[in-house]
Formats: sequence, structure tokens, C-alpha cells
Amino acid sequence: MNDFTIADTSYNKKTGELEQFLVFWSNGEPELKRASAENVLLFDPEDELPFENGMYGFLNGDHALILSEDPELLIAPTSNEYAYLIRLRGTVVETTPEQSQTVLEGVLEVARSGDPSTIIDLHHSIMDSQVRQDLVNVLYQTFDQTERIDRRSNGWLVDGYYLVDWNASIYTADDDPDEEDYVRRGDTVEKDGSHEFVELRMSRAARDLDPETVTISGDRYQLSEREMLFLAKVKWLLARRHYHPDESFWMTADRNIPTVDSSSFNL
Repeated sequence: MNDFTIADTSYNKKTGELEQFLVFWSNGEPELKRASAENVLLFDPEDELPFENGMYGFLNGDHALILSEDPELLIAPTSNEYAYLIRLRGTVVETTPEQSQTVLEGVLEVARSGDPSTIIDLHHSIMDSQVRQDLVNVLYQTFDQTERIDRRSNGWLVDGYYLVDWNASIYTADDDPDEEDYVRRGDTVEKDGSHEFVELRMSRAARDLDPETVTISGDRYQLSEREMLFLAKVKWLLARRHYHPDESFWMTADRNIPTVDSSSFNL
């Protein structure tokens, strides 16, 4: 991407930080840009970053970046705008659009100083709130009706419509988990920050159970509480009419299942 030139840069008089810069496109059109992490990575207005012509390929979803070799740290764009895959020592997590600013600021830190700590800390925080994708994906084969489960980059999709994401929350395929929903509570309508289609929680008795341990290729893994909740929610959705015998509710909800006669399911 070399169809522009940087004509001017403006700095904060007190802090000395870059605030904005002027871009002249190849057709002569000027455009004033705010010095956000994304714009600095894209245009490199101070000509300080260790690559030619900014990071157009990465920011536009074409290229992955190796941020560090020790520890192994790689970041890659996804098909979802402003969502990224971060792989640290072979373990992959996916960020949300809300985390994009942290991601891009972390990438900028690596480009400027070689410090990957922001991206590593983000990876650790996501791991604390998500299941281990590689582990639960191996356990996919333990389900009897695998033809009803589609493993996606953001979780498992049951019957083409009900998504259990890596946070072990249930959404519908046409729901945006980043937008709040409205619910009625008594005589008032309020925003519901949970966003979930159905809320299921582990009982106190379930939390007191010994952690489940599984053996995969000779290696033993202890499932976290969130991973057990993830698998339990998938099982619940596969037999949802048994666990929640509300025929009217499911007849309405299941109408949204694409190109499938839900009456054929053994629910």
C-alpha cells in the first residue's frame, strides 16, 4: 500500500504525543487522520516502524504476524472484522471486537519496542474466561449426534442455530452477543447485559463435584469448571425438549433452524 504520502504531523504540546497527521492520496485528495493505533500501524506517519508501507495486509485480513519467537506468539486476522486469533505457545484464543483496541495497541508496542507483554496478558485473560478450544474440540467425538454439531471458530453450533461460544454462553446464530438485549421485569423493560438466549448455571452441588479428568492420546487433562459447563450446555441443547419440556417455546424457536425439519430430531 504506497498510494499515499504523509504531509504533516501534529503533536500534543504538553505530552509530545502524536495526535493527528495529514494523508495525501495518489489522486491528490487530502485526509486528516487521528493517530489511533490502527492508523499509526496502517500509515506509519513517523516512519518508525520496522516494515514498508504500514501493515495493510494484516489490518485488511490477509496476513498473520509473528510477534515473538520466544515465547512463540502469533496473531492473525479472522473473517470477523476487528476479531483476531492469538496463538501463544500453540494455544489459540479469539478476541472480540471490543478487544480490538487493546490488540492493535499491543501490536504497535511490539512494532515500536519489541515488547509483547500486552498481547500476552490479553491471551492469558481470555484463557481465564474461555474453554481450551483444542481440548473441547477433541471431545467432540464423544457426542452421539456429532452430525448436529458444527465446530466453528467462535464455538459449537448446534442444529445450525444454537451457538455455545468459547465463554460457555448460549446465543442464537442471528444474535449479536456484543449488543445488549431488552427484557421485561415486572412493569418495566430493562437492558439485559447477559445477552444469552438461555441462561444455564452450575448448581452448588455440581461445583462441589471433583473435577473431571479425561485422557487423550495417553495424556491426562483436568477439565475446568467452564469447560464442563460448555460440554453440559451442548448436551442440554441436543436434548433441549427433554430438559425444558416447553413445546410451544421450542416450536417457535426451532422454526429458525435453517433447512432442517426439527421434528426429525430425537429431542
